[in-house]
Amino acid sequence: MKEKKKAGAIGGRVWTSIILFGLIGQIAWVVENMYFSRFMQNEITRAPYATTLMVAFSAIFATLSTLIGGALCDRTGKRKLFICWGYVVWGFTIMMFALVPMKPSADKVLPMVILVVAMDCVMSVIGSISNDAAFNTWVTDISNTANRARVDTVLAIMPLFALAVVFGGFDSLTNASATTDDWKTFFLILGIIPSAGGLIGLFLMKDKPGITPNRNHSFLSDFTYSLQPKVIKQNKMLYICLAGNMVSAIAYQIYVNYLFNIVEGTMGIANYIIPVGIIMVVSAVISVIVSAAMDKHGKKHFYYPTVIAGVAGCVIVWASKFLIGKNETALIAMLIFGGILIIGVSLVMAGLFTASYRDYIPKGKEGLFQGCRMVMYVLVPMIIGPLVAQTIINAANKGVADADIVYPMELFLGAAAVMLFCFIPAKIVRDRQPEYHDELMKQIDG
Repeated sequence: MKEKKKAGAIGGRVWTSIILFGLIGQIAWVVENMYFSRFMQNEITRAPYATTLMVAFSAIFATLSTLIGGALCDRTGKRKLFICWGYVVWGFTIMMFALVPMKPSADKVLPMVILVVAMDCVMSVIGSISNDAAFNTWVTDISNTANRARVDTVLAIMPLFALAVVFGGFDSLTNASATTDDWKTFFLILGIIPSAGGLIGLFLMKDKPGITPNRNHSFLSDFTYSLQPKVIKQNKMLYICLAGNMVSAIAYQIYVNYLFNIVEGTMGIANYIIPVGIIMVVSAVISVIVSAAMDKHGKKHFYYPTVIAGVAGCVIVWASKFLIGKNETALIAMLIFGGILIIGVSLVMAGLFTASYRDYIPKGKEGLFQGCRMVMYVLVPMIIGPLVAQTIINAANKGVADADIVYPMELFLGAAAVMLFCFIPAKIVRDRQPEYHDELMKQIDG
């Protein structure tokens, strides 16, 4: 037992770097994923094509940038440089939004849409290189199979804390009554945060000793490395782990974009802040406790229970539809219980499949395998999940005018159905996990 504890020990300085850059990175992504769309809709145009363009191009540029950034990390043997200075520049790309002319006249809407989309793409490029590529490569470097479930679960709850920071502290600057000066203040403050974090990181963070540049292949080969058929064949378990995370992320994307509208509109819970807050806090606490248990007892015992809990949570929230308008107390209780399961499972999945994926990354290829993670964990789910959701919404609102559309509880049933497919990669990874875990532990202890 003492050997395992020693093998999984992480120093305070490293934990500070993990939490600092994990939280600040997610604060920046909350601004990009939620508030850039709100900015476009409230201050430029409410036409849906504008938001669609922004989301699509951002996802594409983020994925390509992660592939490039991962290759650069391995070819240079550096992570800290890309992380710290990347965060500094990342902050400036957010601050630049304060300069965008708002409330344009009709003839200037399209140019402003193009400008905002282009600026969002620039922001996504810098963020993906510094956070998705370099920071994730650094996390792979400094962690090992004895602590990765704990590390990845801590990182998985960072979006919740980031959302609390941005929503709780600055949302009033972006609501319907927000002025041009409010929006400028919002972008300036939220831009200063990652820039300041990057400067702090220059003195706090350290690359793992012994990392050497790897230029054995051309840059083009490195760029496409993780997507090459022969590489996929040689590292099948790595991609199976990513597939498990991908399926879970698709299920999550089916309902998450409509979550607040479902709770407030469909379920009719006007004061939803308290139950949603309970869900987020309890989910985060449970996920950390479970991740510690995974590191202590091995991940093998947690795959099936986690998938079952996720499916059950979705079914419970869906079933609460039968209490709408009848018993609000019971309705809220079912929402909280089911919500804790589905949100908690989405966090624990990172401790299972992402941590396992890191275990299978070949030594010296840490950066090259960040691109495939982005493709399977971000790009594919963000395309398939919303398409499934749209199909369900259209089926439930057939013949209904756009203004009268109600987001159905069946979105959770659809997510449960997709979640069932997680059993396939879960079984494969689970069957192989103990043998490989013991092998890695021997390498660490040796």
